[in-house]
Amino acid sequence: MATRRTPDLDALERRLTGPRRIALFGHRAVGKTTLLAMFYREASAGQIPGIRLAAVGARGAEYLADKIARIEAGESPAGTLTETDLELRLYRGPARIDLIVKDYQGEHVALGSDASILEFFADCDAVLLCLDAAGSADPTDRRRRQQEVEHLLERYIGASDNTMIGRPVALLLTKYDRILAAGGPEPDQAEEVVESRFGMTRHALALHAPRSAVFAVSSYGVNAPDDGTPPEHLEPMGLEGPLLWLVEQVEATDRELLEWIWDLAPRDTSRISRCLRAYARRYPNSTKLIEYRRRLRSLRRRAVVRGFVKGISAVALLIASAAVYDASGYHLALAYERGGHSAPEIARRWEQFLAWHPTQPIFWPEESRNARARRDQARVEVARLRAEVGTGEQDALRAELAELKERSPEQLPAIEEAETTLRRREAERRWQEIRAEALIPSQSAEDRLAMIQQFLRDDPDTPFADQAVELADLIRKELDEQEARRDREIVDAWLVDARLPDPDYLDLIERARTFLEARPESPRASEVRSLIDDWVERLDRRDFDRAVAFETSSPRQAFDEQIRRYQDYLRAHAEGGSYIEQAKQSIDRIEQRRDEYLYRQAFDHWSTFPNDLPEVSRRLRDYLELNPQGRYTQAARTFLKRWEELTKPRDYQVTLVRGTVDPSITKTMGGGGPDLGVALWVGGEKYGPSPVIPNSSEPIWNYTFTRPVRWKYGDDVVIQLIDHDWSDSVVATLRSGDDPLAMRVFNGTVRPSRSKGLAKLIFQSDFELPRLPRPAETSAARITDTTE
Repeated sequence: MATRRTPDLDALERRLTGPRRIALFGHRAVGKTTLLAMFYREASAGQIPGIRLAAVGARGAEYLADKIARIEAGESPAGTLTETDLELRLYRGPARIDLIVKDYQGEHVALGSDASILEFFADCDAVLLCLDAAGSADPTDRRRRQQEVEHLLERYIGASDNTMIGRPVALLLTKYDRILAAGGPEPDQAEEVVESRFGMTRHALALHAPRSAVFAVSSYGVNAPDDGTPPEHLEPMGLEGPLLWLVEQVEATDRELLEWIWDLAPRDTSRISRCLRAYARRYPNSTKLIEYRRRLRSLRRRAVVRGFVKGISAVALLIASAAVYDASGYHLALAYERGGHSAPEIARRWEQFLAWHPTQPIFWPEESRNARARRDQARVEVARLRAEVGTGEQDALRAELAELKERSPEQLPAIEEAETTLRRREAERRWQEIRAEALIPSQSAEDRLAMIQQFLRDDPDTPFADQAVELADLIRKELDEQEARRDREIVDAWLVDARLPDPDYLDLIERARTFLEARPESPRASEVRSLIDDWVERLDRRDFDRAVAFETSSPRQAFDEQIRRYQDYLRAHAEGGSYIEQAKQSIDRIEQRRDEYLYRQAFDHWSTFPNDLPEVSRRLRDYLELNPQGRYTQAARTFLKRWEELTKPRDYQVTLVRGTVDPSITKTMGGGGPDLGVALWVGGEKYGPSPVIPNSSEPIWNYTFTRPVRWKYGDDVVIQLIDHDWSDSVVATLRSGDDPLAMRVFNGTVRPSRSKGLAKLIFQSDFELPRLPRPAETSAARITDTTE
């Protein structure tokens, strides 16, 4: 490319492999947004042969769709107010180019502006300069538009090493339909318009942009109205030219970038491979691909050859250096041994030599074997000296001598001598330690005996075996005496605990059984077994007596706790208790008492408060919950069933039988008797009136109300006796008031209140009150005297 300053290879690679950034430059109202929308509309719908344009991002697609919709509706697109990124993909045949274009407010490219769009323009790959073909008739205004273009081009020239812009530039004469309408040159002669109207821009492009072109375009076509609004039929003109030119220039730029990277880093095969893959993906049918791939294969072969030659040379030099290093190290160690140093120092020096020269067996195998033999000889001598003086870890010395046996068989006599010395010194040292510890009286006899037994197991051939056995016998006698004394102390302590008030027999029995499991051969084992039997018997008797005592002393209604005490006894003595049957009989007796007690609670409340059926029902439910198989369960369930029926509305047949009234409280006309009838109100609803019995103070109705009376628990009842002689008047009234069982008044004689004299009515109905049978009269159960 034209720009040849010190390049950043990573930046060049990102530029080649990333999307192409296209600068669409133009001032306000030049038609940038309309041109972008029409480019997308025509190229996406196949109106430009060989070209397809697609919107990649959702934001860009919605943006362009909105602009196209306004144009097709005959409205000019609104002025652009914000900067919008458009991600597009341009296809030409198999070629696929990702583009980034920005739409922006035209004032941002005015002279003196420092808007962010200028930073985007500075890093773009191609430039589309938009100038209004007709433009303003004012030369000053046209010059300002060209100065804006000039300012952009100068930024490009200032960033290059020469006077070239360094990227393709196309000048788009927008709204060219106005030039044609005014009789101007045809689109293929657009250079004349540029020469006459935009000479400053033409001259700058001619000198500084060798890859430039001029295109005459119109977004609406030749039939566009003069007012700038879109026509009914859009016939854009010249849109294919800029797109085809852009595809060609982008591909040429990509080839130039690839060549430039190849020139700057001809041996960076990985970078060139990445760039070539990106180029092949973008232009799969490019004629340059075969050449590029052939060059890459040649480059890779040369890189492999160069690497192989360098590797061979380095390996040869390394081998020679290692051989010299190993030979000099061997002779220096040999000289150190001859210098009269001690065996440990000589062994350490040979160890260091073998550790620092791992390749010595490869180059000098004979010297390597000699070095190992000398090291082993020195190590055997060191081990013998340590065994003789008793220094160093014995296990480490033994392991080292075993290793030397396998490694240096020629040193076997010296190794066996060292092992014999080591065993003798070890046995003597070990026995002295064991004997000293076994004679310490503060240490437990078990530990001392175990220590001697382990010593004999570890070394059965030790010369100190007789002394060890004799000492073990003495410790065993001491241990037997200690165990006998301890057993006596343990049993005496149990006897003291058993004599305490209310002793814990369970704990004593458990401790005694644990003792027998641990010491079945103890001299006091038989005594302990007798104690266990005695404590089991005492515990059995005490637990039962406590249950009986609680039943006797507790309140009669503490049935659950009384039963629980007997059940605790049964659980604790399920395997051999002496009072199992008595406990079961007691539980049965208490359950019978509880059954009668709970039922009597409900019955007594019902007898005392016959109207309080909710509380009676609650007590019966408690009874059923605690005694589901009790003696009175059937009676309780029958009562509760009837109670449930009373709480719900139900129809009842009510019959008015007869009545009696004092003649003084009635009125008569013509010397006859009263004309009496009865009306009922139940739960606020009226029933009747009954038939009227004329001229009688003792009427007989025998009348069943035609409509059944609907009543539920708590509904009130009102009965009115009415005299219909001459005019209706109430003779007597009965109100149930707070009686929740007011319905029962219809089962017998009713004497209404608020009457002026004597009056009574007799009713009959199928209403029945719930009943409870009287509990059986049983005497209080007497507790069996279990002590007899």
